Amino acid sequence: MLRAKQVENILKAISNKDLEQLKKLARQPEGFVYDHIRKYVWPILLHTQHGNYIVEKGSEKDLADPLQIAKDVERSLYYYPQDISPVLKAQKQQELHCMLVEILWRNPNLKYYQGFHDICTCFLLVLGKKAAIPAAENVALFFLRDAMMDSLEPISKQLRLMSSIIEYEDSELTSFLERCNVMPYYAISWILTWFSHDFEKYEKIVRLFDLFISSEAIMPVYLSSAIILLRRDEILKADRDIVHSLVTRIPQDMDIERIIQKSVQLQEKYAVLQLQKQSGIWLHEESVINTWDNDWGTLKWGDVPDHLRVSKYPNSQLTKEVWEDEMLSEWNKRRRASIIDEPDFL
Repeated sequence: MLRAKQVENILKAISNKDLEQLKKLARQPEGFVYDHIRKYVWPILLHTQHGNYIVEKGSEKDLADPLQIAKDVERSLYYYPQDISPVLKAQKQQELHCMLVEILWRNPNLKYYQGFHDICTCFLLVLGKKAAIPAAENVALFFLRDAMMDSLEPISKQLRLMSSIIEYEDSELTSFLERCNVMPYYAISWILTWFSHDFEKYEKIVRLFDLFISSEAIMPVYLSSAIILLRRDEILKADRDIVHSLVTRIPQDMDIERIIQKSVQLQEKYAVLQLQKQSGIWLHEESVINTWDNDWGTLKWGDVPDHLRVSKYPNSQLTKEVWEDEMLSEWNKRRRASIIDEPDFL
């Protein structure tokens, strides 16, 4: 009954061309409910419903890291979709490869990172390649741009903002994590992949995507904070020597709707500029988080975002965080461990 009412409200919002109502519905239990509905709603929210798809012209020979892209594609589609035949899996991997090449070729200012292919896989499965290319391209430019630069400095600052939220909400938990020498880069995979590498169930991943494409670019930070805060009792009871590994792995049985509602509460409590001011952790002026409202948040139904303006933002010469090398080393170590444990994934 609740699903039927949610679907009815979604269809009504589409009929009324009510973009704000669609965004609100993404925060209601079950979000957009079914993939066949997402296939219509996601392009609307990502401003590609009128189609800005062009004939593919991308060439991997013009990309900076074609070998890494090929390796990641080869290890993709491990957990989902379920019961996929080897032939169909190979076809989807080829589509994913073409999709990545096209997006990066069209946007040479964006740098590929391991994990972007996970996000693109989700768009591919829901929308199909033709619609997924412009949709994922807009996500890259207007939601993930900080992760696609020469430096991981913007992401390290996002992780520090996450730690600040946790501190303001729960000083006892923060003190415990500090005594255990747990730095916030345990959540780097969550931010970089929109949790598509951390939840095994496809239904949970697309549910989170409903929220992310309907919210500010910083929403994954609020959601990461929510997960840790909701696990406080489990964390505080743990032995110190296992805390880091404990917080890194998200329990697969966590209630996704409870996490979403907690993250929405955190967003309402800690606005982006207030959070930066309160913490003293300032993202650079042209960070995707600080430009999101002007570049994306004010768009109306059917508006086309300004790709040209975004392409002029600088993507280098950022100050390097003190612990950035350590964070990157940890990220690469975990990716290698993942590959050993799950040879076909990532």
